[in-house]
Amino acid sequence: MAVLDKATRQGQRNKRILRVVLLIAVTAALYFVLNYLGTSGIISAYYMQILTWVGINVIMGVSLNLINGITGQFSLGHAGFMAIGAYVSAYFTKMLGLPFPLALLAGGIGAGVGGLIVGIPTLRLKGDYLAIATLGFGEIIRVIIVNLEVVGGPRGIPGIPQYTNFLWVFGMAVFTIIFISNLGNSRHGRALIAIREDETAADTMGIDTTKFKITAFVIGSMFAGFAGGLYAHRLTYIDPSQFDFMKSIESLVIIVLGGLGSITGSVISAVVVTFLPEVLRFVQNYRMVIYSLLLILIMLYRQSGLMGRGEFTFEMFGLGDPRRKPMDKTERAKLSKKLEKEGDSKADAPVVLETKKLTKLFGGVQAAKDFDITLRKGELVGLIGPNGAGKTTIFNLLTGLAEPTSGHIFYSGSRIDGKMPYEITSIGIARTFQNIRLFNNLTVLENVKTAFHSKYKYPIYAAIMRMGLFRKTEDAVIDKAMGLLALFGLDGKAYEIASSLPYGAQRRLEIARALATGPKLLLLDEPAAGMNPQETKELQEMIYWLRDSFDLTILLIEHDMSLVMNLCERIVVLDYGMKIAEGLPDEIRHNKKVIEAYLGEEAC
Repeated sequence: MAVLDKATRQGQRNKRILRVVLLIAVTAALYFVLNYLGTSGIISAYYMQILTWVGINVIMGVSLNLINGITGQFSLGHAGFMAIGAYVSAYFTKMLGLPFPLALLAGGIGAGVGGLIVGIPTLRLKGDYLAIATLGFGEIIRVIIVNLEVVGGPRGIPGIPQYTNFLWVFGMAVFTIIFISNLGNSRHGRALIAIREDETAADTMGIDTTKFKITAFVIGSMFAGFAGGLYAHRLTYIDPSQFDFMKSIESLVIIVLGGLGSITGSVISAVVVTFLPEVLRFVQNYRMVIYSLLLILIMLYRQSGLMGRGEFTFEMFGLGDPRRKPMDKTERAKLSKKLEKEGDSKADAPVVLETKKLTKLFGGVQAAKDFDITLRKGELVGLIGPNGAGKTTIFNLLTGLAEPTSGHIFYSGSRIDGKMPYEITSIGIARTFQNIRLFNNLTVLENVKTAFHSKYKYPIYAAIMRMGLFRKTEDAVIDKAMGLLALFGLDGKAYEIASSLPYGAQRRLEIARALATGPKLLLLDEPAAGMNPQETKELQEMIYWLRDSFDLTILLIEHDMSLVMNLCERIVVLDYGMKIAEGLPDEIRHNKKVIEAYLGEEAC
C-alpha cells in the first residue's frame, strides 16, 4: 500500500533511531581510533598533519559539491571564499583577541556574505559564463586582500594562533557532511537537484530557482569560509598567494574525481588527492607527473568519477525505510472513486482564466498578437494551428516563462502577467511540455515528490536537524506521491529512473507530476505526440478522467485533429500569432479560414 500502517511506521521510527545511534557510534569510534594512533605514535605527527589537511579538503570538496554537483552551477571561485574565512577568523583571533570558535563562526559568516554578494549578480548566468564570472570574482577577492593594509596586504598575516587540531578539523568535516547530506535529502535538496536536472521544469514545479541557487551558493561559500578559518589557524601564516586560481582548481578536482553530486565521492576523493602526492614521495622527481597521470587515467576510464552520483547509504545494510508497495486493483479503484466529483454546468461556471489583447514580439517577429481567450471552470478547450502559429508561446506566456510585450492575463479575476513561473504554479496553473521535460536522472517517485514543493513545506533548519515538521511532512509527501502514481499505473515503477520508462509512461509521469502541484488549470502541450492510435484513444479517456476526477479546466495543444475534434468542447485556432477562429468542433471543421490556414479540404 502507498500509505503505511501504524506498525510499519513504528518500525520506521525504530530504524531511524538505530541509524542515528550507529552514526554517532561509528563517528566517535573513528575519531578515537585515529586520535589514539596519533597520540601513541603509531601514526607519525607528519601523517596526522596530513589527516588534518584531508579534513580541510573534505570541507572544501563537499561544500563545492553543493554548488557544482547538487545544484549544477559551475563555480570556479571557491578559493576566494576560503580566503575570506581565513582572513576574517585570523583577524578576529590575532588582532581582536576573540575566542577561536567565535572567530571561526565569523569567518564562515563573512564568506557566506561574500557568497551572497557574488551570487546575486552571477547566478543569473549559466554554464561557461557563470564559471568565468565566479573565477573573476575569486580573483577580485584576492586582489582586494592584497590591497588591504589592515590585514597585511601582500605580506599576509604572520603569527596566527595555532588553534586548529585534529578534533576541530574532524568535527567540522563531520558537521559539513551531515549538514549538506541532510539538506540534499529534503524538499530543499530536491529543489536544488531539480534545478540541476532542468531549470525550466523546476520553475514550473513551483520552485523559486533564483532563491535556491543563491541559497546553495551562500551555504557552500560559508563552509569554504570555515575551511579557511581552520587552514589559517593550522598554518599560522597566510598571504593572498595561497588562495589563487589553483586552490579553486584543487577543490574542483576533488569533486570531479569523486563524482559530481556525490558527497561520499567528495570524501573519498579528498583522501586520494591529499594523500597520493605524499605516498609518491619515494619517486620525488616524478611524483607530480605520476599523480597527474593517475588522475587522467581515472577520468578516462571512470568519467562520472569514483562514485558517480552514488552514495554509501544505510539501505545497503538493510537499515533504510521500506519501499512503498504498489497498490492492488481494488485499492486503486477505491482511490479513483474517491476523486470522482460532479461537474458544474459549463455555461454558468465561473471564469478561471482570461486574456486581453495578449501580445508577444521577439524582435520583429510577431509570436502572438491581441490574443483573447476565456476559460471557464471545467471546460476542455483545444488550441490548434499550424507549426509556428504561436501556440507554445501562448502557454509560455500563461505560465510566466515568457513576459508579454503588451496585454493582460487574469486568473480567477487577478492579474498574473509579470509573475514568475513558480508563483503562477503555486496559485494553480500547471503544464506539460511538447518535448517531455522530466528530471531524467531521478526516480519516478522523486519526480513527483519534487512537484509537491510548494504544497508541503518545512523550514531549512528542520531539514538539517531532522526535527519538527520534517519527518511528518516527508512521510505525507511519499504517501501522496505514491497515491498519485497509482492512479496512473506507475506505482510499480516508483523506484525506477524516469529516463528508463517507455514513452507513453513518461507522458503519464509528466502529467502526474503536473497534478502534484495542485492545479485548477492544466495546460497540455501535444500530449499525443509520438503515440499510436491505441495509446491516443487511452489518452483521450484519461484526459476526460483527469478533468472530472481532479475538477480541472484543461487547455490542450494538439496536432491530432481526430483527438481534438472528439475530445474538446471548444476549439481556438491560431495562425501567425493571431486568433482566426473560435467555436464548437463542428464549426471549426467547416470554417473556411481554418481550412485554408490549417485543416485543408480533406478535413471537411
